[in-house]
Amino acid sequence: MKRNHLWLLLMLVAMGACSNKQRESQANPANVEIVTLEDNIPAPEARMLKGTSADRNEAAQNEPLQNQQNSKSKIIRTGNISLESKKIEQSKANLDALLKKHNAYYEQEITNNNNDFTSYNLSIRVPANAFDQFLNELEKGEDKVTEKNISARDVSIEYYDIESRLKSKRAFLERYQNMVSNAKSVKDLLEIQEQIRQLQEDIESSEATMRNLSNQVNYSTITINLFEYQANLPMGSNSFWVKIKDSLIFGWNMIQTIALGIISLWPVWTIVIVVVWAIQRIRKNRKAKRINPQG
Repeated sequence: MKRNHLWLLLMLVAMGACSNKQRESQANPANVEIVTLEDNIPAPEARMLKGTSADRNEAAQNEPLQNQQNSKSKIIRTGNISLESKKIEQSKANLDALLKKHNAYYEQEITNNNNDFTSYNLSIRVPANAFDQFLNELEKGEDKVTEKNISARDVSIEYYDIESRLKSKRAFLERYQNMVSNAKSVKDLLEIQEQIRQLQEDIESSEATMRNLSNQVNYSTITINLFEYQANLPMGSNSFWVKIKDSLIFGWNMIQTIALGIISLWPVWTIVIVVVWAIQRIRKNRKAKRINPQG
């Protein structure tokens, strides 16, 4: 009999404990599963949502770069050439035709006329695949190459690094744009929009850098100084003719100087002429008296 009462008491205690636990679970909101925006965001995006642009750059750096061994090298080539021409107008016309032949163009063209001599300072953009042929035709032309300087710079690492970062930023931008419709609060929406704005600015900056690098890679720059051979003759083999020309000019300038000096002394010459005339007049009168003393 006592054993039956003991079992009954244990069952009542157990039922009371279960009932209290159920009521406590219903009353305690901490046990309710709360689903937020970040629960739906993959780990990289959730970390970047709380981070800054520096965090995004760090994440982009962790993205694997493309296999650069199989990528085309990005080389920027530039050149500086000085050309001495005997017929500069014809040389300029030939250069215009050469540009047209290789689909090149003048980025800058400056003409100088000094002491009857003409020279051109030209900045030319040439397609990279025609760079060597363009230079060869310049050197084989009638003009004399007095100076030549060619340089090349490999920007492959820089180019493909920017390209990889840009790819990562575009992927993150697309994910953030998809998160806008899943925002659970105004705060989350504002944070997402701020990340989108910063990503768009970074993408635009990277795209501008890539366009600039691509332009320099695809079109090489050649700076040409085209001048007449007379401009260098005092230091060249035909300087004798320049000396003759300079001597004639000097003689003519001296004649002009003397003539102007004589003219500038007209008061002196006037006095001299008056004195000479007066002396001759006096001598003439004396001579006339000697011949005719009575007169």
